[in-house]
Amino acid sequence: MIHGYVENSQQNEAFSLFRDMRIRDITPLNFTVSSILKALGRLKWLRDCEGIFGVIWKCGFSFDLLVQNSVIDCFMRCGEVDCARRVFVGMEEKDVVSWNSMVSGYVINGRLEMARELFDSMDEKNVVSWTSLICGYVRKGDMVEARNLFEAMPSKDMAAWNVIISGYIDVGDVHNASFLFQVMPIRETGTWNLMITGYCKAGELERARDYFEQMPCRNVVSWTMMIDGYVKSGNLHEARSLFDQMPEKNLITWSTMIGGYAKNGKPSAALELFKIFRKQSLELDETFILSVISACSQLGIVDAAESVMSENGVSRYFSDTRVVNSLIDLYAKCGNIQKASQVFEIADKKDLCCYSTMIAAFANHGVVEKAVYLFEDMQRGNIEPDEVTFLGVLSACNHGGLVNEGRRYFKQMTEEFKIQPMEKHYACMVDILGRGGFLEEAHEMILSMHVEPTSAVWGAMLAACSVHRNVQMAEIAASELFKIEPENSGNYILLSNIYAAAGRWHDVARVRAMIREHNVRKNRGSSWIELGSAVHEFVMGDVSHMDTDRICFILSLLNEDMKLSGHTKDKDLHPISTLYPSYLSLSSDIEMDEELF
Repeated sequence: MIHGYVENSQQNEAFSLFRDMRIRDITPLNFTVSSILKALGRLKWLRDCEGIFGVIWKCGFSFDLLVQNSVIDCFMRCGEVDCARRVFVGMEEKDVVSWNSMVSGYVINGRLEMARELFDSMDEKNVVSWTSLICGYVRKGDMVEARNLFEAMPSKDMAAWNVIISGYIDVGDVHNASFLFQVMPIRETGTWNLMITGYCKAGELERARDYFEQMPCRNVVSWTMMIDGYVKSGNLHEARSLFDQMPEKNLITWSTMIGGYAKNGKPSAALELFKIFRKQSLELDETFILSVISACSQLGIVDAAESVMSENGVSRYFSDTRVVNSLIDLYAKCGNIQKASQVFEIADKKDLCCYSTMIAAFANHGVVEKAVYLFEDMQRGNIEPDEVTFLGVLSACNHGGLVNEGRRYFKQMTEEFKIQPMEKHYACMVDILGRGGFLEEAHEMILSMHVEPTSAVWGAMLAACSVHRNVQMAEIAASELFKIEPENSGNYILLSNIYAAAGRWHDVARVRAMIREHNVRKNRGSSWIELGSAVHEFVMGDVSHMDTDRICFILSLLNEDMKLSGHTKDKDLHPISTLYPSYLSLSSDIEMDEELF
C-alpha cells in the first residue's frame, strides 16, 4: 500500500500509512523504507527524512544498498548535496544506481561540473547515466556538449531521444530537433507532441499542423498544444475549430480556449464558452479561475466570477496571490472599491503585486489617503516597491493634488531605489506639477527625460495648460502632439478651447482649418454598465437601446441640474474634467462644435 501510494504520487497518504504502521509496532522491510524515503524526497521534508534514520539503524538497514541509494536520492531532492556525498563516500558497496543517483542529483542541484567529474570516473555506465548528464547540459543550454554526449552514447532509449529533442526546442533550434526526429528509429506520441510544441513556439503553425495531421495517435495534449499555438498567434477561429473537433477535453483544454478569448480581447466569447463548460463535471483550478476573472474584468462585470468562486468555495483561492490580485483588479474596475479592499484584507499572504494592485485601485478611485498609507505600510513591512508600485502612488498624488508628496516619491524612486522612470511616471509627474500650477517645472522635467517624450507626457502638459490658461506652453505641447499623433482629434479640440478661452478667435479658426486639412475625425465615445447581470453598451449617436427615450429624458434633467450647479462646459476651469488625468482620455473631457466632424 505504501509503495502504491508513492507510485501514484500520493506522498502524504504514504507517510500517514507509514506512521500508522510504526504505531502498530510493525517492523518495515527495506523496500518499505526505500519507498517512504522516495516520498519524503518528493515532498522535500528534510526533517522527517532525518527522523527516518533512527528507523534505519533500529531495523538494521544502515548498510542495505537499496536503502542507502534511497537516502542519497532523498538528500539530493532536498538539496542536501554534501550529506548525499558523505553517504555515497561511506558506502562499502556501490552499484550503478548509487552512481546514477549522485550524477542526477548533482544535475538537479545545478552542480554540472561535479556531475561530469563523477560520470567520467564511472566504470559502468548505463543509459540512465548518459541521459542524466545530457539532461544537465540541456538545462544549461549547452546543446553542443549535449549533442556530443548523445552521439557518443552506445545505445539510446526513448528518454534520451526526447531529452535531446526537447533541448533543441527549448533553445529555439527547430531545425536540429526536426533532423533528429526524422532519424529516430521509433517515435512515441510524446515525441510528436514535442515537435508540435517546437513549431508552435517558433510561430510556424503550418508546420506544426502538418505534424499534428501526420500523427498516428493523438492524445488530449496534442490537441491542446495545437489549440494553444493558434490562440497565441491570434487565430481564434482555427483554435475554436480544433476545440470543437476534440474527442475528449480536459480542464487545461477548456482553460486554454477560454483564456485565449480573454487574452485576445474577446471576453464575451470567453464567458459564452464558460457557460457551456459549466455543464461539464470538471473541478476547477486557479488558472481556469484567472481566465474567467480576466474576461469579467474586460467587460466590467462581476457576476460570472463571483458565481464560479462561490460554487467552488471562495476561501480555497485566497492562498493564490494571482487570484487575489485579479479579484482586487476586477472589483476595482467594476467600481466596487469596498469589495476590492475586503479581498485584500482577507488574503492569506500579500506580496508586492498584491500591494501594488490595491494601491492602484485606491488611486484610481480617488481614495488618496488609503493609497498613500498602504504604500508606507508596505515599506514598513520590508516589501520593496517597484516601478509599478510607484506609478500607483504617484497616480494617487495626482488625483489628490499632492504636489509635494509627488515630488518626494518621484525622488525616492530615482535616488533611493535607483528605478529608472518610464514614460508613465513622467506623464504622471507632469500632470501633478502642471495641474498644481508648476508649468515651468513640468516643462523642465519633460526636457530632462532620458527617453523621448510620448503623447501621454505632452498630453498631460496640454491638459494642465488648459486648466491654467497658459497659451504659450499649450502651443509648445500641442505642436509636439501634432507630430506624434496627427489624427488625434482631442489635441486639436483642446488647443482650440484654450484659444477660445483666451479670446484668440483667429487662432481658433486656424486650428479648425488644420482639422479640415488633416481630415481629422472625432472618436466616437462609448460606455457600458452592468445591470441585472446584463451589460448595456452605449455609443455616441446610437439610439437603438430599448430605453433610449427614458434615458434621454433623465439626461436632460441631469443637464439642467448641472447648469443650476454651475457645472457647464463653458466654465473657466472645467470642474468635471479636472477630476481625471486628461492624458488618459483627452477627447472625453472637452467639447467642440459638431459641425467640424
